[in-house]
Amino acid sequence: MKRRPFIFLLGILAITSLLFSSCKGSSSAAGVTTPSNGGGTVSGISGTVMGGLSPIKNANVQLFQAGNSSPIGSAVTTSNGTFSVPGNLSSGLYYILVTNGNAGSGTNSQIQLITLVGSGTSVSSSNITINELTTAAAGTTLFNFGLMTATGGINAPANNAGASNVIARYNALVTASGSLNGSSSLGTTTTNALNTLANALASCVETSGSCSSLYNAATNGSTSATSMMIATYNTLNTSSNKTNIYNVAFPLAASTGFSMPSSTIPGGFTFNNALPATTNTFTVGSGPTVVAIDSFGNAWVTNISSNNVIELSSSGATLGTFSVSNSPVYDAIDSSGNVWVANNSSTTVTKLSSSGTTLGTFTVGTAPRPIAIDASGNVWVANNTSNNVTELSSSGATLGTFSVGTFPYGLAIDGSGNVWVANVNSANVTELSSSGTTLGTFTVGSHPRGIGIDPSGNVWVDNSNDNNVMKLSSSGTISGTFSVGSGPQYLAIDTSGNVWVPNFSTNNMTELSSSGITLGTFSVGTHPFGVAIDASGNAWVTNFNSNTVSQISGIANGPQFFPYSGPQFP
Repeated sequence: MKRRPFIFLLGILAITSLLFSSCKGSSSAAGVTTPSNGGGTVSGISGTVMGGLSPIKNANVQLFQAGNSSPIGSAVTTSNGTFSVPGNLSSGLYYILVTNGNAGSGTNSQIQLITLVGSGTSVSSSNITINELTTAAAGTTLFNFGLMTATGGINAPANNAGASNVIARYNALVTASGSLNGSSSLGTTTTNALNTLANALASCVETSGSCSSLYNAATNGSTSATSMMIATYNTLNTSSNKTNIYNVAFPLAASTGFSMPSSTIPGGFTFNNALPATTNTFTVGSGPTVVAIDSFGNAWVTNISSNNVIELSSSGATLGTFSVSNSPVYDAIDSSGNVWVANNSSTTVTKLSSSGTTLGTFTVGTAPRPIAIDASGNVWVANNTSNNVTELSSSGATLGTFSVGTFPYGLAIDGSGNVWVANVNSANVTELSSSGTTLGTFTVGSHPRGIGIDPSGNVWVDNSNDNNVMKLSSSGTISGTFSVGSGPQYLAIDTSGNVWVPNFSTNNMTELSSSGITLGTFSVGTHPFGVAIDASGNAWVTNFNSNTVSQISGIANGPQFFPYSGPQFP
C-alpha cells in the first residue's frame, strides 16, 4: 500500500483528555489537554497552518505519536502561518495538533486543527497544509475507524498495518496541500460532507474565539460541544445536527474556498460518509459460509458444498485446502491456532492444527453450526436441530449438553464467560452461565441469526426477517433497534464496538457505530453470509453464491472483539 508519510493524516488527534490527563505541567485548550513539551529529535515536518484562505499566526504546533502523551517536537507558526516541527517517525500512527493562534480576527484560544502523518521513514517534508478541511477529513477517518472519542481524543490503531490503513483512507480524502483529493473520485455526498464540516469548523477558527454557533449546533443530545474536536465528533455521531451544522457552515462557503451546495441540504447528505475503500475478491471453495482470522492474519474459510476449509494469506493467496466432514458451516480458532470446524450434516466437529492436519473428530448434537471458544479454551457448539449446546474441552471431551431455544443459529461468549445463543425459530436469545445454567431468555425479533458481544458487554443480534439489528444490555434489556439491509446473517464486532452485518439478500454489508448509526454500506459478492475483522482493519466477507471472499481493505479498527466466536488470541 503506497503511503504519503507526511500527509498529516491524523489531524483529528486533538488528543483526548483521558489520554493525557495524567501529564504534569500540561495546559488545557477547549476540551483537549495539550501535553507539556517533551522535546524531539532532528529532521522535521514543515508546512503552513491556514484558517480557510488566511494563515494562522502564533499557533502552537505539536507532533505526536498516537498513544504517547509526550510530543516528539513542537513549534510556533510565523506571521505567514508557516512552521517547522522536529521529529523522527518510526512506526505507528502520528498526528500534528494545532492549538490557539490568530487567523486574522484576533487571538483565538479555541482553535484545534489536526492532520495525520505516516510512519516508517524520517520526516523531512515541506508544503504540508493543516486547515479545517484536513481536520474534517481526519475526523471522518478516525470516527469511521472507531478511533475518535466522545471527548474529542484519538486512540491508536491495533497495529502498524492498521495505522497504514488509516493513513491510506485519509490520503484518499485530502492531499498534502489541504485540498480534496480529486483523484480518488470521492463523489458528491462525501465532498459536500467534508466541505460542510470544514466550513462549520471555520466559523470558530476565523474569529477571536466566538465559537458558540458551532458548539450549539454540534450537540450530543441536549448537550452542546465545548471544543472544536468535540464538535467534530458530535457532528459525525449525531445525525440530528445536520441542519444546524449546515446553517452554520453555509455563510462561510465563499470566503474559505471549501465549496458546498448553494442553498439546500442534499437529500443523501451524511457527515459520516463511508470512507473510500478498496475491495479485493478471492476465489475459494463451493458455498463459503464463515471466515475466521488467525493470529498471523490468515483467513480460514468453511465451504459447505465442497466439504473443505481453505486457508488464505492476508493478501488472499491460497495457503492450503483441507478436507473435513460433511457440510462444514462454521469455524473458530483457539489460542493455540487450532481450527475447530462444525460439520452441519454429520453431527461432528473437526479439529485442525494450524497447518491443517486433522487432530480429531468429535461427536456433538444434530446439525452443529456456530462455534465459540471461551477464555479457558473450551469449545461451545450450538446444534440446530437438537435445540441444545454442547461444551467440549480443548481435547474434545464432552463437558456438558444444555438445552436452549428452537433452532439455535448464533452463539457468542461474553467477558464473564456467559454463553449467548440466538434461537431462530423461537425468536429469542438464551443466556447460559459458564457451567450451562440458564440465566435468562430474552425476546428479540423474527428469526435472530447472528449474535456478538461488544467491548462494553452489550449483546447485538440481527433479525433476518425484520432486516434489523437489536442491541441488548448485558442484562438482556433491548436498548435499540437499527435497520440494516435485507436478510442479515452472521455479524462481527470490531475493537471499537462498530458492528458489521452482511445482508444476504441485498448483496452488501452494513457498518453500524456502537450507538447504531449507519457508518457505511459496502457492496460485496452474491449472498454475503459471514464476516470477520482482522487486526489490520480489513473486513473479510464470504459470498455464498459467488464462491468468493471479499476483503474490504482498511475500514475498521480490528481485530474483532473477543470473546466473540473465536479466535482467542490476544
